[in-house]
Amino acid sequence: MASLDLETAYDTIWIQGLLYKLISLKLPPYLIYILRAFLVEHSFTVQINNASSISKHTPAGLPQGAVLSTTLFALYISDIPHPPKTHLALYADDTALLVQSWRTDTVARRLTYAMDILYRYFTKWKLRVNVNKTEALLFTKCRPVAPPLPQFQHTMITWSRNIRYLGLTLDPKLLFTKHLNTVTHKATGVLLQLFPLLARDSTLTIRNKFTLYKLMIHPLLTYAGPVWSNTSQSNYRHIQILQSKCLRVIGDYPRRTPIHYLHSTLSLEYVHTFIYRLAENFFQQFTTHSKPLISQIGNDSLPDLLAQYRKYTHKRAKHLLL
Repeated sequence: MASLDLETAYDTIWIQGLLYKLISLKLPPYLIYILRAFLVEHSFTVQINNASSISKHTPAGLPQGAVLSTTLFALYISDIPHPPKTHLALYADDTALLVQSWRTDTVARRLTYAMDILYRYFTKWKLRVNVNKTEALLFTKCRPVAPPLPQFQHTMITWSRNIRYLGLTLDPKLLFTKHLNTVTHKATGVLLQLFPLLARDSTLTIRNKFTLYKLMIHPLLTYAGPVWSNTSQSNYRHIQILQSKCLRVIGDYPRRTPIHYLHSTLSLEYVHTFIYRLAENFFQQFTTHSKPLISQIGNDSLPDLLAQYRKYTHKRAKHLLL
């Protein structure tokens, strides 16, 4: 996997190029005029206390915070080329390239070729790629001996030990230990900030405390759960320990209160039960998706998914990549 970093992507959109692409997509003329009025003739000033700078014109870029900006950016890169034998994953300005081979030199060569194609496309449409922030990660079960390095614009891209993509930290063996350690540390910090509201001296009811937990802490612990659901039981145990600690604080229970009593009293699922159910529903809804890259995620009958693992449906993402 190679992750490309588009430098200030929304601020460098070529307005005339975007209008040309909108016309090529055969949008109605009245809509083109409306979008043109929305995009051109923007200016800005800088104000510090009572002093203001002169007005400056912004020749490029999409309005920050506008609802249409993300849609217009997606239309702007909708004609991005798809290199051969490469999966291209796009989400807003986050671009990832995925190639697969049992030979590491083939992986490096395909990544180099794919990144060159995308670099020419980005240069043509005035988008800048930050070479220094471009990362590559080699997914493998074994320990390769000095795998070749891919190149991007005559610069060697070293293999990273971890890549952060869409808020998820990926590692070579897809164990997600580093990601879950980071998430647990972040959730602990949120718990400390909310402690005055959750502790026994708080005037909030248990119901309101539990609502705070489900809104502020539980989403942090379970973010992207279907992706990392294949992680080890020890990682699940660490998350469960933090959840149990939160429940004891919320209900003002003694330290040695049994975990099953906490969950039954507050009507909350165990972490692993919640993640397994979430993963099962997540993969089932993609079996009929129109895009092959997405529909294969929920396919149980793939040849590389061994029979002894088929009952562990929450581990599909790991087996498909490895």
